[in-house]
Amino acid sequence: MAITQLAAPLMAMSLLAVACSSDSSTTPTTDGSDTAGAAGHDGDSSAGAGATRPLEFTDPADIPPLDLTTAVVELSSIAFDTFDGGSIPLDVADQDTIDGLLDQIPPIDAPDYDTVDAANAWIPDNDVVVSYIDDDGEAWAYPVRILNFHEIVNDELAGQPLLISYCPLCGSGVVYDRLVDGQELSFSNTSALHEFDLVMVDRETGTYWWQVPGRGLVGPLAGAELTPLASSTERWGDWSVAHPDGSVLAREPGEESLRDPFSTLAENLDSGFAPGQIDPEVLADGRLTPGATVVAATIGDETRAWPVTPARTVTSEVGGQSVTVTLDGTGGTVVDNETGRPLPNRSSFWFAIVASFPAVELGQETPAPTG
Repeated sequence: MAITQLAAPLMAMSLLAVACSSDSSTTPTTDGSDTAGAAGHDGDSSAGAGATRPLEFTDPADIPPLDLTTAVVELSSIAFDTFDGGSIPLDVADQDTIDGLLDQIPPIDAPDYDTVDAANAWIPDNDVVVSYIDDDGEAWAYPVRILNFHEIVNDELAGQPLLISYCPLCGSGVVYDRLVDGQELSFSNTSALHEFDLVMVDRETGTYWWQVPGRGLVGPLAGAELTPLASSTERWGDWSVAHPDGSVLAREPGEESLRDPFSTLAENLDSGFAPGQIDPEVLADGRLTPGATVVAATIGDETRAWPVTPARTVTSEVGGQSVTVTLDGTGGTVVDNETGRPLPNRSSFWFAIVASFPAVELGQETPAPTG
């Protein structure tokens, strides 16, 4: 294979950085025409689709300098993408380099939302969305075609501080609570990777966070963990029918959010592409191929994962709790059978789940009752 080490994904991330920095005022549509970007920049302070809400977040310029004295991993295991095909390990990176690479892939703070009807005009049915549904059943969707270009969304919905996180290199979508020990955090992108996964930084303490497990790696909150919230990863065609009154992350004016530079990454991983950042023991796990997409759930100290293909609905068990897992070939949902409520889960390539949760087991499956 011609692809070696980090060259291909770093080039893809470089394309992302270039695309994200574009100041064009038009956005390509699915038919190749140009439109005037996202709806919802009308200053309305309501929380519905198409509204701009007056939420305030810490300015990334105020992030404290990185404190290297507290870390739960080797500093050399975290490497910054320089967006020119190279990388710089954290243990040799200077503060100017760290500052210069911050938010090269820009996060979204307090985004605007489209209605489902409006989003149907530009999201194909087979596209994947990461979804958050609150306790009252109100639903929000975050298209992967946009998350590829931003990776981090800071928001507050129905009073819940949220972090919607996505790493294209892991195909991993996880929704987290932004509250940690009572402190509300907001997140930026370090442009660094750990185990080939996005490393985020919170703007309040300067702690570096590993995206898939939501674990603090370096800084004052090293060793702490973000709390995952109930979410799902689904085909847009299914989600939009199930939630016709839902809200959908809107495209920002001037961004090209339709290409997917990572569309062949899973295939490359399964064909022997071995990024140097991934622990060889992780890649050697033979239960599934590294690029197989799984849905994983953790209850207590137990993590179980289910491959998303073939599409099916099964009964399984995690941490002594009976769950129903619905898998649609792209992602899925996990529901507590006792309460009927959705449970927090992570959708990701298999290698990232193994790296994050070494004791993970594949969930035992029994076909779910029908009717």
